[in-house]
Amino acid sequence: MTQSIYDVMEDFNDDPIGSMRKAAEYFEQNPVMYTHPISKKTKAIARIGLRATYFLPARDREIRLRMLEAVEAVREAFGEKLRWIVLEGGKVKAYRPEHLATESLLERYKGDFGVYMGSSDIENAEGLQDFQAKFFCQQYFGPNVPVMDAFEFHVPLSWSIGNAEQGGFTGLAAKVADIIKPDWGTAGFALTILMGHMNAEPRTALYPVLQKYPGLDCGDALRDTNEFPDGMGSVNWISWVSDKLLKRIGEREAVRTSLREQPGSEHVKVAELDWGMVFQAGALPGLGDNGDPGTLPAYQAVARTLKALRAPKARGFAISSEALNADDEDIGKNERRAWVARFD
Repeated sequence: MTQSIYDVMEDFNDDPIGSMRKAAEYFEQNPVMYTHPISKKTKAIARIGLRATYFLPARDREIRLRMLEAVEAVREAFGEKLRWIVLEGGKVKAYRPEHLATESLLERYKGDFGVYMGSSDIENAEGLQDFQAKFFCQQYFGPNVPVMDAFEFHVPLSWSIGNAEQGGFTGLAAKVADIIKPDWGTAGFALTILMGHMNAEPRTALYPVLQKYPGLDCGDALRDTNEFPDGMGSVNWISWVSDKLLKRIGEREAVRTSLREQPGSEHVKVAELDWGMVFQAGALPGLGDNGDPGTLPAYQAVARTLKALRAPKARGFAISSEALNADDEDIGKNERRAWVARFD
């Protein structure tokens, strides 16, 4: 009998170390599918992997330079997996293993500016990618218009396992965080979605998976930026928080004290950075299972410690089919807010 995604995740939750390679292989070969109810056409809309996202206002030249330095770090890590690259406003181009002309790009793009790259065939650049990275800096319209920008990359779990000696996913995520120094960022398991805009209907296919496995993050960092001009979203396995945000809930020692008061905090590793703190919720990233409450106590400890930093507009990505078909739009909004608060 062919295993389902739920079988694989149950095995992973029972024995993360022993079943990690098996899960990695399954996640790569079995994306989440969506069938259009009218046309009956089926397409892959998401893939389970490891994703890191970072948010900060990148209006200054120096910060945009850091974004490009992070692109270089990810580009080098991807190596031969990288097949295409495109600059904001340009055409998708076949990738050549050469450095970006950083100074030229900074002079050319002083308003909206982004870099996108992936591992598919160049003809499928809008499709689902195994390896992908992107960042986008919005045009700055003045101090009265909140602006937040984003950097994101994702890799298959199998890549991190195979590159463990070189640091794998955690090494690359930490390197990018240290380069960018974001206001906040997260890393861990995620449902990585199609690059293009996804209408509400396909999101209903993701909803049951996200409801069952709280360790999965989901969203589109570039389109989520308008939710975070004044705070952060949900935590993940690794969460970076800048001193800029931490000051709202006390100095670093006050945050440590608050964390120690939370159940599950004994599994959380905390490290000091020159620009903030990083919280790692357990030795390995988890999936959890909402059918078995408390399966991710370390995630809950971090989320409760940082809850006061959550942006008022923070919300999830997917909605249920019931909410989609209801006349009351508040049902979907409440579902999406509840997902962000799932560790509370």
